[in-house]
Amino acid sequence: MKQCILIVEDDNILQEMYSEKFEMGGFQVLKASTGKEGLEVLEKKSPNLILLDILMPDMNGLEMLKEMKKDRQYRNIPVILLTNLGESKIDMDQELSFALGINDYLIKTKHTPDDVLRKVKQVLKIKV
Repeated sequence: MKQCILIVEDDNILQEMYSEKFEMGGFQVLKASTGKEGLEVLEKKSPNLILLDILMPDMNGLEMLKEMKKDRQYRNIPVILLTNLGESKIDMDQELSFALGINDYLIKTKHTPDDVLRKVKQVLKIKV
C-alpha cells in the first residue's frame, strides 16, 4: 500500500511539481490550495504526512496546523512546513511551529524537489 502525502500549497506550479515528484517516488498524492481546503481533505482521507505552505489565502499554514492539532485524529500526522519566508521570519515562527508539532521546515528556494522527497522519506523512516 502506497504512503499518502497531502500537499497544501497555493502556487499551482509548485503544487504540480511536488505532486509529480512524489507520484514518481511511489506516493499517493492529495492536494489542497489553502489551509481550509487542507482541512477538508483531511476529513476525507488521512495522509501519512503533510507538506504545508505557510503563506496562503483563506487560512494560512500555521492556522491550519493549529486547527488540525485540536483534533485527536490528525494530531500525530507528521508535518513539514515548506515556505519562501526569509530565515529571520522562519526563526520567529520556528518556536511557534515546533510548539504546534511540526517535524521540520524547508525553505523552498534552498531545497530541490529531490531534497524535499528525501526529507519526507527520512521523516516517514523510509529507506532513502
